[in-house]
Amino acid sequence: MINPGMMISDRYEIIDRVGSGGMADVYKAKCHRLNRYVAIKVLKQEYSSDAKFVAKFRAEAQSVAGLSHPNIVNVYDVGEDNGLHYIVMELVEGITLKKFIEKKGKLDVKEAVGIGIQIAQGMEAAHNNHIIHRDIKPQNIIISKEGKVKVTDFGIAKAATSNTITSNAMGSVHYISPEQARGGYSDEKSDIYSLGVTLYEMLSGKVPFEGESTVTVALAHIQDEAVPLQQIDPNIPLSLSKIVQKCMQKKPDMRYMSSAALISDLKRSLSEPDGAYVNIVDDEDDFSPTIKFSSDDVNKVRDASRGRYAQEENIEPQEEEIGDDEAIDPKLEKILKICSVVVAVIILIVILLIIGKVSGWWGKGSGKDDKDVTSITTEAPAETTAEATEEPKAGMV
Repeated sequence: MINPGMMISDRYEIIDRVGSGGMADVYKAKCHRLNRYVAIKVLKQEYSSDAKFVAKFRAEAQSVAGLSHPNIVNVYDVGEDNGLHYIVMELVEGITLKKFIEKKGKLDVKEAVGIGIQIAQGMEAAHNNHIIHRDIKPQNIIISKEGKVKVTDFGIAKAATSNTITSNAMGSVHYISPEQARGGYSDEKSDIYSLGVTLYEMLSGKVPFEGESTVTVALAHIQDEAVPLQQIDPNIPLSLSKIVQKCMQKKPDMRYMSSAALISDLKRSLSEPDGAYVNIVDDEDDFSPTIKFSSDDVNKVRDASRGRYAQEENIEPQEEEIGDDEAIDPKLEKILKICSVVVAVIILIVILLIIGKVSGWWGKGSGKDDKDVTSITTEAPAETTAEATEEPKAGMV
């Protein structure tokens, strides 16, 4: 149990508990070594006891510690003390974007775009360092008292997605991308989808998909299309509505290719709210469509490969094709004939050798009777035998 006044690793003094999530509790603490206030996020027991998760969590948190950007909460330290696994982060005095939305109902267009740009800038810095958040949501966005927007929980989010963790514990099923919902590969464009959902909530005051269970919501992300923002609120500019729609495309390749491209359009939406510069590729015009063949098409392809389709359509085959066929067939036929003759000769020689050995043709003659017996046989076999006798000797040499 963590209480105020408790020391962690003989360095961090717990002052007060400032928040709690599905995976960790957050405390305000004082670092006595550097004499500054920090935020310590301590993993809950059910995750601290999972050695694989802890190892992944530490590795990812340490990689994020190398990031330094105004829109990312800095990570100072990662450690363990008596079974407590924690990360030490920059203390940001403020509230989460989730609470900010709940407080205001929905945000003004310029306010939402400004926050969206800052979130995207933090994502861009992470993506440029090959770090993917995988859990962008209002709960992981902190707005400081000065109005600065900071993205947090990079290490926890990436570690969590590599293990089996329920959506209730993660609290992110409402913002998850379709590929993550299917358990597939996720990349930078998965973060862009989640930012699109976050923008949707900021502008409309609600998430695009609701359901009685996390499974229902996850399926909606995979199958259903969100109601366009302009239909919900006509005061939302068309360009901004299309930006959010493009972020939330089901296929990753149809979304923004990078956070930089998204930032560019978000900035442009402030100066050209009714501009037609947001290009959304229709599913029918997708550059990698799936082509379906009917059974008739398949049969036609098969007939064409055999030269029949051209005849059915009364199309004369090209002369070059005829020439190729004539050049190939005689060669094959000649080779087959030669091979057949060679095999026949070999078989004949073997048969003659066996007959000669059984009949005693190869033994020395013992007298006239033998000559007479031999002379009774026709001359053809004798000549053949003599030839056969020469063949093996030539072959042995």
